[in-house]
Amino acid sequence: MSDTDSEIRQPLQKRSQEAYARVLQAGREILEEDGFPGFTVQAVSKRAGVSVGSIYLRAPSREALLLAIHAQEMERMDHEEVWLAPTSVAPGGARAHIEEIVTKTSAQMLANAAILRAFMRRGPEDPELFVRGRSGSQRVAERFEAALLLCRDDIRHPAPETAADFAFRMLYSMTSRRITHGSDFESTRPLSDEEFVAELARAIADYLLGPS
Repeated sequence: MSDTDSEIRQPLQKRSQEAYARVLQAGREILEEDGFPGFTVQAVSKRAGVSVGSIYLRAPSREALLLAIHAQEMERMDHEEVWLAPTSVAPGGARAHIEEIVTKTSAQMLANAAILRAFMRRGPEDPELFVRGRSGSQRVAERFEAALLLCRDDIRHPAPETAADFAFRMLYSMTSRRITHGSDFESTRPLSDEEFVAELARAIADYLLGPS
């Protein structure tokens, strides 16, 4: 448990739990809409309908509140990632399996772009958030790579583990940059999220298996 975690006073009474849930929800909405600059205890208080004093009783600072929201969101996303725990390769074979893993992983990040953008932009200025973000990314990487390595015998790279690791680096770097910088930072050519995910899945499958 970090020092910041220990500073959060978890509510015990149902009414207090409901109020705290509204605080976390309001904080998330503000982060999605305005990023960290707009994320103030006063703004959260107004949106949640909870007094500033009540919020400070639970979280002594907005940084502590930010970490509580981050923990909640990472737990939610972690529970959604059921596709990263396959036990066998789907009937479509290695290519279909890899493209599905890549597609669903990148698509989930993009579906949560608003809140992830706030965390990613704040991370370099918040050491604790940075450490937690890195830990979360590495945890997803391990599951992602394990899912890809079900196709180990089909991967043409001489070191399948290295290839699976590099595949995640490609996915994470490209998707994160799209989230933080927008879809037209590198190029003015239009590319929807659906097209981006499809091209990324094909590129990674080709990298691992060779051109189709």
